[in-house]
Amino acid sequence: MNDIQIGHHGHPANPSITNTKSQIIRHADLEPQWHVPGAKEPGFIRYLINWVGGPDGHINPNKRAAALSHEVVVGLMNLPVGQKQKGIHYHSVAEIYIILRGELEGYDANGHITRAGPLDCMYIPAGVPHGVRNCGTEDVDLIWVHDGIEKVGTSVYLWDGQAPDTPQVGDISIIPFKTLQPSYDLPRAREIEFMRWVVNWVGGPEGYDNFNRPVAFESDKVAIGMTFLQPGQKSVPHRLLDGEVYVVMQGKAILNLGSRNLEISKLDGAYIAPGQVHSVRNHGEHPLYLMWVHERPQVEGATRYF
Repeated sequence: MNDIQIGHHGHPANPSITNTKSQIIRHADLEPQWHVPGAKEPGFIRYLINWVGGPDGHINPNKRAAALSHEVVVGLMNLPVGQKQKGIHYHSVAEIYIILRGELEGYDANGHITRAGPLDCMYIPAGVPHGVRNCGTEDVDLIWVHDGIEKVGTSVYLWDGQAPDTPQVGDISIIPFKTLQPSYDLPRAREIEFMRWVVNWVGGPEGYDNFNRPVAFESDKVAIGMTFLQPGQKSVPHRLLDGEVYVVMQGKAILNLGSRNLEISKLDGAYIAPGQVHSVRNHGEHPLYLMWVHERPQVEGATRYF
């Protein structure tokens, strides 16, 4: 267990709202959940899992196995071929999708349609009614991120023909992966042994880390990106001021937490507590694609490297 308690921007953390325990969340331990409306009906079949979720009374489908966060929720949705979400719905928080496989169509209450493929990002602002449909020829797997925790029952569902009570403000937006220039702007990132690159789908505003400004979405609540490591390469040990979530998108890795080496494989997750020194090494035969979610954007220069 990590007993370091460091809050945003280095302020002392409130233990009641800070998870001080780093942990691995195995994909094998996450039971698919079918609780969302229509999820067991032909045409609307889908399931959810989550690696990180909110406290009691908040969205956390896998609360027995998931790590706890008071800032973000991170999970996966499987949407088989020919299926879509039932109706449209909206949240009190932004919902962000990173597509792992398949082709996804998003639509809002105004009938505006967007499409995203592998490693593309679909950004849905808080309060925007939306739904998604598998528009391809293989099952869709996507990672979903909420930029805050939401109480159970807060999200609003609208069925066919129902209109929102208020006009829609904001639109669904797409960031194609091909528009994100890989960044080597990390300590020792161009050295063999530590060679790696990163991209940001969602990054902080001016004064905060954002490797793909101005292409990435800007947020003052969350940062979402990916680190790429070839076999045998590793990251420099470092620590953040806030919690960090890892999800293995592809490949196999060793996560070092100081005195511990822990193997993580495809769709395994990890929660890294604030202040925990850690590093990641590609432990497999193939490239490692490692998604990360920072509970809050990091002030430029605040991440400490060792």
